[in-house]
Amino acid sequence: MKITCRHRLLKLIIPALFLYPFLPGCDRPEPESPPVATVNGRIVTADEFAFFYEFMPRHIAAQEKKKAYTDALQRLTDRILLAQKAEALGLGASDTLMQQALDLFRRQAVNRELYLKYIRNPVTVTEHEARNAFERSCKTLHVKHFQTALEAEINNVRSGVVPWKHIPMYPGVKTIESPLYGAVDAVSWNDVAPDLEEKLYSMDLHQVSEPVFDGKYYHIFKIVDYEKNVLIREYDFQAHRESIAGVLRKRKETRASSEFVQHVIAPQQVIIKADALNALTRYMWDKKPKEPEKLQYLPDQEVNTLEDTDRRLASRVIATFRDGEMTVGDLIMNYRVNPQPVTYTSEAGLRESLKNAAAVYVRDYILSEMGLREKLDQFPSVREEVQTRREYLLAEKMIRKLYHSVKDSITSDEEKEAWLEDYLTTLRTDASIEIDEDLLLSINTSDEGFTRKIDFVGVSTSY
Repeated sequence: MKITCRHRLLKLIIPALFLYPFLPGCDRPEPESPPVATVNGRIVTADEFAFFYEFMPRHIAAQEKKKAYTDALQRLTDRILLAQKAEALGLGASDTLMQQALDLFRRQAVNRELYLKYIRNPVTVTEHEARNAFERSCKTLHVKHFQTALEAEINNVRSGVVPWKHIPMYPGVKTIESPLYGAVDAVSWNDVAPDLEEKLYSMDLHQVSEPVFDGKYYHIFKIVDYEKNVLIREYDFQAHRESIAGVLRKRKETRASSEFVQHVIAPQQVIIKADALNALTRYMWDKKPKEPEKLQYLPDQEVNTLEDTDRRLASRVIATFRDGEMTVGDLIMNYRVNPQPVTYTSEAGLRESLKNAAAVYVRDYILSEMGLREKLDQFPSVREEVQTRREYLLAEKMIRKLYHSVKDSITSDEEKEAWLEDYLTTLRTDASIEIDEDLLLSINTSDEGFTRKIDFVGVSTSY
C-alpha cells in the first residue's frame, strides 16, 4: 500500500505543532479516568490534565499548587474553546494536510498500543531474577581486557605467548590499580551491555574468555579478582527491588521489541533507494545551516524551499517494501510529526542519519498497518489522542486566523496577546464550563509510568 503524501506537503504548517509530545497510551484493561472538567460538553479527564500539566512553563508550575493547577486547566480549556470555534467556522473541514498529520499521529498511538499488547504486557520479572541481579549488584568484578584487530594477536595474548596489556573496556570505565594485577577495570552490575555482563558474571576466577569479535576488534576478558558485600540483609534487597526490576524489565522489553520488529519487518524486504537518498543528502548538505543550535534537526527553511527548488526530488521514491513505498515527500511529512536526529558533522554522517530516519518511518508505517488490521485504533486511548491532536491543530489555526484579522491595526506582540486574552475571556463567558476543584487538586501530576515515550527498536533494511 502506497503512502499517499505528495510533494506539496512539504510546505510549513506551524512547525511547533508537530513537536507536541505524545499522549500516554494505557495498559489493558483500561481504567476509566474521572472527569475533572467539562467544556461545552467536552470532558477533560484527570489523566488528560495530568499529562497536559507536565509540559507547563516553569513560571506556571512553580506557583502555589492551587494557582498552578487552575492556570494550567485554564490553558487547556482555552485550547478546547479555540478548537471548538475553529470547528464551527469549518477551518479544519478542507485541510487535507492536517488530516494527513492526524493520520500519522493516529498511527503513532496505534503503535504504542501494539507495543503494549506484544511487548510491555507479556514481559514479567520474577523474584528469582530480581534476587539474582541484586546478588550481582553486590559484587564488583576486576577485569583484565585486551582488544586488537588481529585474530592471531588475540590468540597469542590469550595463550600467554604475548604479555597481556590491559586496555580499558570503554571510555569512562572505572579503571583501578591492583597490587597484584596492575591496571584492571572495576565492573559492577548494569555497567556494561547485558550480553557482556552475563558473560563476565558467569566466568570463573582467572578464567580467560573465548575471543569475541564485534565486527571490528577481537576482545578477550579475564576475571582476576572481585569485591563482594557479604553483609547483605533482606531489607537491602527490598529497598532496591523496584529499581532492579525496572532495569530487568527494560532489558527484556528491548530484546523482545527487537525480535518482534525483525519478525514483522523482515518479510517486507525494506530497501532504501540509494539514488534518492544520495540526492536528498546532497541537497541538504548544500543547504546545511550555519548556526550551531540548528545542527541537530532539519531546518524548516530547507524543507520549505525544497518544493520550489526541486519538485522532482520530493516525489522520488526513497524506500520500498513489499506492501508499498515511501517518497522524499513522505519522509518530510513524517519528520514534521516525528522528528529524528539529523547530523551535519559530515556529508556521510548526514546520509546515514537520513537513511536511519527513512528506515524508522517505514518501520512505523508497517507496524501501524498491523495495528490497524487488529483494530487497535478503536481503543479509547487512541481516539482520545487523535481528538486532542486535532484540537491542538485547530486551536493554533484559529489563533493564526485571529491574528491575521487584526494585523493592520495591531502590530506589537504585547497588543496581540492582550487582544487574544480579551477574545478568550469572551469565549469563556459564553461557554458552559464545569470544574471539579476537589478532584483537580487531588491529581498526581508525576509522569512516571506514562507510556508516551515507549518505542519499538530494531529495523532491517538493505540497498
